[in-house]
Amino acid sequence: MNESVMDLKIVTPYKVIDLKDVKSVTAETNLGEVEILPFHCDYLTNVEISILTVNFKDETKHYTVGGGALHFREDDNLLVLILNSIIPVEDIDIAKAFKDKLLAEAKLKRELSKEEHKKAELALRTSIVEINAKNTFKK
Repeated sequence: MNESVMDLKIVTPYKVIDLKDVKSVTAETNLGEVEILPFHCDYLTNVEISILTVNFKDETKHYTVGGGALHFREDDNLLVLILNSIIPVEDIDIAKAFKDKLLAEAKLKRELSKEEHKKAELALRTSIVEINAKNTFKK
């Protein structure tokens, strides 16, 4: 067993992704940024709407995530991310993200129910993270 890497399972409502040979994962939680390395102690936390960084042996990949949970299982050397959504930065449609941002901002200027307000805030946060990610990690 190679102690310098771990397995990563990403579960969304639409797909399950299994990744091997992961050196580290950096995620944003409500308490700040956390980096998970192979054989981390058992750990469970939330994941904010944010940028997720996955370091492999030969490359680093960045994703935007729509919030969820992170669970590291030390016995299996397995990190499980249960996420509302995940988008590789290279797949972000920047024009759509700007349009979504403008729509959410306009919606928040109107009188909304508590539920509608929360949805608009989440849409705004998501679009801002997508725009920032695309601008930060341009290729």
